[in-house]
Parts: sequence; structure tokens; C-alpha cells
Amino acid sequence: MTDKKQQTIDTYNRNASRMANKFNNIGARVEDIEEVFSLIKKENPFVLEIGCGNGRDAAEVVKRTNNYLGVDIAEEFIKIARGNVPQGKFEVGDIESYDLPEGLDIVFAFASLIHTPKEGLMKIIDKIYNSLNTDGIVFLSMKYSNQYGEILKEDEFGSRTFYLYSKKDAEELGKDFHILRNDVSHLRGQEWLKTILIKK
Repeated sequence: MTDKKQQTIDTYNRNASRMANKFNNIGARVEDIEEVFSLIKKENPFVLEIGCGNGRDAAEVVKRTNNYLGVDIAEEFIKIARGNVPQGKFEVGDIESYDLPEGLDIVFAFASLIHTPKEGLMKIIDKIYNSLNTDGIVFLSMKYSNQYGEILKEDEFGSRTFYLYSKKDAEELGKDFHILRNDVSHLRGQEWLKTILIKK
């Protein structure tokens, strides 16, 4: 594990409660969750959320399926998520080495793979593709830039390394998928890339 990655993990573990309060104040991504579920034509889809954090979005997902798995690399977040969403299943894991379950229908990665450099992210997307059912959906939200790059952010929580992705990068990541959406949006003073991929 790189020093940058460990530093980011340590920041999340040290500040899990404070960050959970911030996430809760922002609110769940209900609109995005509803959009993805509207694209799935089966009952009770198997949903994986990568980087589930404190369970903010899991609380909305479990309203729509009872087959949910949330994975996060920060153990302190998983402790909070289990308390907040007892009907969900949560595991501590590094998605780069985590063995994905087979038969996935939906994979959400809400601003969670933003700490992963492109080479690692391409391997993760390949793993997801192999674990998805046909017509399975991947929802990615990434920090946007018109070209790929790395930044170190220092804020009230500590130090974290982020990777910024362009629309072209997302197209490269989704080369094996049908790309349903690849849009840039503005949210709380930042630009975000929202990408929806469908396995065909």
C-alpha cells in the first residue's frame, strides 16, 4: 500500500464521526439512486456500494432492495454504517484486492473511487465487469478535470490524495460497457463527472 493511500485511510478513520455528520447534512443521493433503479428490470437486485462510508446512501438503497452489500476501506465508517443501517450488510475491504461477489446487478461508487489512480481504477472496473450480470449497471461519480491529474488536499480533516478524471478517461474506463451517461455537473462549488455504464 502506498503512503498516499494509507494517509487517506488514516484521515477517514480518525475523522469518521465528524465526516459522517457532514455527509448526513449534505443528504443522500436519492435522485441518482432512483435513476439507476429505474433502469433495472428485476425485483430485488443485488447491489454493491463501493465506499459506503457511514451508510448515508445505503439507507436509501435498502428501501428498494434487501440484497445490499456495502464495502469501505475505513473500519470506523463501517462501524457507523452497521449502526445506522442494521438491515444492510457491510464489510471492511480494499476494493483493489476485495473479491467481488458474482451476480451483481448494480454497483454504486459515489465519490469513493476518487482516491484511486487510473491504472488501479481500470483494474477495478474490469473486476466489476466480470462480476456483473448482463444489463448490470455501474454508477460512478468522480472529481472532474479536463485532463487526468492528482491533487493533495489539506483541510479540517487532514490530508487526502484525490485523482481527477476527464470525460475521455471515463470513456476509456467504460470501453467494455454501453455508456448511458457521461456528464459534468456542478455541486457545492466543485465539478463532478457522473458516469453510468451498462454491461451488454
